[in-house]
Amino acid sequence: MSLQTDNGGCMVFILLLLIPGVLQAQDARSVLSNAAIAMGAENLRTIQYTGSGSNAGIGQNKNPNAAWPLVRVKTYGREMDLNTPSSRAQLVRIQNGAEQMQNQLVLPTSSWNTQSNIWISPFVFLKAAMASNDATVKAETLDGDKFNVVTFVLQNKYKIAGYINANNLVERVQTWIDNDVLGDMLVEGVYKDYKDFSGIKFPTMIIEKQGGFPVLILVVSDVKPNAAVNIPSQQTETQQAGPAQAAAVQSEKVADGVFYLRGGTHHSVAVEFADHVVVVEGPLNEQRSLAVIAEVNKLIANKPIRYLVNTHHHFDHSGGLRTYVDQGVTIITHAINKPFYDKSFTSPRTLKPDPLSQSKKTANIEIVNEKKVLADATRTLELHLIKDNPHNDGILMAYLPKERILIEVDVYTPPNANPNTLNLVENIERLKLDVDKILPLHGPGAVSKADLYKAVGKAAPSN
Repeated sequence: MSLQTDNGGCMVFILLLLIPGVLQAQDARSVLSNAAIAMGAENLRTIQYTGSGSNAGIGQNKNPNAAWPLVRVKTYGREMDLNTPSSRAQLVRIQNGAEQMQNQLVLPTSSWNTQSNIWISPFVFLKAAMASNDATVKAETLDGDKFNVVTFVLQNKYKIAGYINANNLVERVQTWIDNDVLGDMLVEGVYKDYKDFSGIKFPTMIIEKQGGFPVLILVVSDVKPNAAVNIPSQQTETQQAGPAQAAAVQSEKVADGVFYLRGGTHHSVAVEFADHVVVVEGPLNEQRSLAVIAEVNKLIANKPIRYLVNTHHHFDHSGGLRTYVDQGVTIITHAINKPFYDKSFTSPRTLKPDPLSQSKKTANIEIVNEKKVLADATRTLELHLIKDNPHNDGILMAYLPKERILIEVDVYTPPNANPNTLNLVENIERLKLDVDKILPLHGPGAVSKADLYKAVGKAAPSN
């Protein structure tokens, strides 16, 4: 056997090298074309659908292993323009016996975290994948079922993968968004029980997931292809604003060496020891943590932050932890959270790299079961589990016995009680804590024990 070395032979050799890529692209186009025909997507421009079910917000589960808590959705209606693409959803939720209206608008000018919701819809996925020049396909088995998985990259950054089943129906679409706690967070739509609506195959069961748990479970009752839609072309000022700027940290000295760090929606507390500082709570995000750290360094100069006490894993209270880890601060949290943080602190962050993803420092985590005491010759800080709390299985409160100060969050946000507040009172009494002042990590500021007892309709005991 011999190889041709003339120009014609070289051309044949080059074409042979290119054939796999050409076939791959052709295969992807064929798979997408077959799906578009089967689903009736070729001439579909708009769609309206209605239904009912349940939805959830992420990061508020009772413990890190539980699903996001679902709330009943009484009515749900969504209209979509597939060419823009854009959509508007209007729904009525039932929570604590009361109806809540929600409006969800997705426009081309929305952030990617918002836009991702429309790109995982099956018809928008098909149109975008067919228009893409980099779509690839591979065979994959998932839960025992075989799929053609078509993948392309949107805007040179965002990977989108669609799972097309043996009936040429889009059964699952995945992409990823940035999350302060989870990093590159999987977002997916799962589509089942397709039925024919005026020549269009549309799923009558839609499950949208974020971070592995459902955020929408919808039973579709009606679908109107190519219906007239009324989607605002511009977002409101609030929707256009994007990420909010970090509120300035407002520090208040509440005792010798104890500083209440307020400002915005979430607060922290800095406690000075002989040769170090303990910060209680690292909420929200890196921006907030950097602002708090700068304020602590100004208030308590030449003493490093050694510990960050995390009250519980809810994402608005753990989104700023990575900044402390990157600066070598030890995280103290309830034992139930450690496996979750071990994973999240090392999760990929390609969409929005942060200092920890670049330094790859190992997190130092110390755990609390029911009680942990931090003490030296100058001060004692007790950390207690709030037992049997309906809000979170591993929620901690901090207590300074000498100063008679209690630090808590979510279980009491003055002035009013919430479903968790009576449980807080029960735990204070169980532990026989001598409390004078309470520093809530939400709300307008410090309150007294008398305020707490008044909120739950009880007389405050005398100490």
